[in-house]
Amino acid sequence: MKMSVWRRMARLLLVFSALSAATGATLAQIPPDQRRQMRQEMREQWRQMPQDDRQRFREDRREQWRPMPHDDRQRMRDEMRGYGPPPGHGGGGGGRGQRGGWR
Repeated sequence: MKMSVWRRMARLLLVFSALSAATGATLAQIPPDQRRQMRQEMREQWRQMPQDDRQRFREDRREQWRPMPHDDRQRMRDEMRGYGPPPGHGGGGGGRGQRGGWR
């Protein structure tokens, strides 16, 4: 009986994943004027929100953001650009200068 429950949960998860992927693909195909209209409606809702709620929302977002040290931020940026060390190697800038980039 327990296997049956797990199988149902797995199927449900699979169906949910497929639906969310299909929804994301559909939303990506929304025409530009419709997206513009949706953004405008969101802005209007934000403006109509009470000032206290907006301030609380901003403070909550600010608390979630934790500044990253400069070295970590630079290393992450370089890795995203493909200038970081090759996979499986530690440290080093890949021999491309002090900052590891094309600058």
